[in-house]
Amino acid sequence: MRSNFFTSIWIYGAGVFLLLGMALRQPALSILALLTLLTAGGSWLWSRRSLDGVVYERTLSATRVFRGESIVLTASVVNRKWLPLPWLEVEDQISDRVKVRERETLPSARPGMTLLRITTSVRWFERVTWTFHLDCPERGAYVIGPPSLRSGDLFGFFSREERRTDQCRFIVYPRVVPLEDLGLPALHPFGERRVPHHLITDPARTIGIRDYRPEDSFRFIHWKATARMQEVQVKVFEPTVSVHLGVFLCLDTFERYWEGVDYQRAESAIVAAASIAAHGLEQRYLVGMYANGVLAGSDQALRIPAGRGPDQLTAILEGLAKLTPLAATNFPRLLRQEARRFPWGSTVVVVAALMTTALANELAALLAAGHRVVLVCIGEVEPPPLPGLVVHTLPENLLGATPGHRYVHTIDLGVSRP
Repeated sequence: MRSNFFTSIWIYGAGVFLLLGMALRQPALSILALLTLLTAGGSWLWSRRSLDGVVYERTLSATRVFRGESIVLTASVVNRKWLPLPWLEVEDQISDRVKVRERETLPSARPGMTLLRITTSVRWFERVTWTFHLDCPERGAYVIGPPSLRSGDLFGFFSREERRTDQCRFIVYPRVVPLEDLGLPALHPFGERRVPHHLITDPARTIGIRDYRPEDSFRFIHWKATARMQEVQVKVFEPTVSVHLGVFLCLDTFERYWEGVDYQRAESAIVAAASIAAHGLEQRYLVGMYANGVLAGSDQALRIPAGRGPDQLTAILEGLAKLTPLAATNFPRLLRQEARRFPWGSTVVVVAALMTTALANELAALLAAGHRVVLVCIGEVEPPPLPGLVVHTLPENLLGATPGHRYVHTIDLGVSRP
């Protein structure tokens, strides 16, 4: 508890003047000193009990929204005691990337946060409620809080401050766009061709042999059976109805990490990855999501194994929402390690705003392993000349609005970049 007016000099001085007035038989001096002590004591006691029984609560209209949507924040203060609060100040921490419509936020000592300040008075057993609309122009995982409460006596001589620990969280999903709006063909975006059968086969599961047909690949010839039967025989594989789709998101925007991050291209790549994953799940694919960015509050890269359950899209969107545009691992290595888990014939979609020799080599290895490989380029990216590689080029701004300037965050090493 802190005094905004009285100091120890006032208290000791009032005590001295009280004794002096009594000794000199000066009633005015004694009464003045006594009133000073009573005022200081009453104000101190009022301030000390001011925040007892005070409850600060928040509720959110939603904890999951898409980029560009709004959330209604309802904040309330309840005074559960007979002692009224002539003044109460609440300061709540909120991200500076969230816009509060009804009130101007103030700078905070915490990086990336602002202060939502509320000042009011509360009578005994009274509840006071405020409603704010939070605009969410950027994807991310956000925290509101912790709050601090400050109150005191009627005259403002003393004040008491408490820092509470309660927080509330919400997630803003990245923008999801229909593939035709992105410029990708909605019918066969991954280069599929119509085939006379609807099942794909897994060469790891051989169930028999049959006579060779002109459309069969030489890779599937069963040479021992051919030599024994004196006719060309090919392997018959177990069919499967599950189509695997792996979406690999590369957040590298410059070849050297210390050059920084091109915010616009990185965010556009996230939008493209989210849209492709949503389309794949709509088509009943087994979809997995992998990225080399760090998850907020963690030191791990994003890895969501392939699946198509009812919660798969939610898990993917939440992972992308929590993704920071800072690379946590080498993307070609991540692609090599995770793509080997996909069965032969799976579709691997690589979303990238930068092409390197190492990435081109991994794409070639995936094609040689029998995967269908789709490269989605964000902006001007020179794709490698690989036979069988399906390439789509998307604009470098998929954020739904044209920003006033290019957000490029760099480390100052004496290198300038426009």
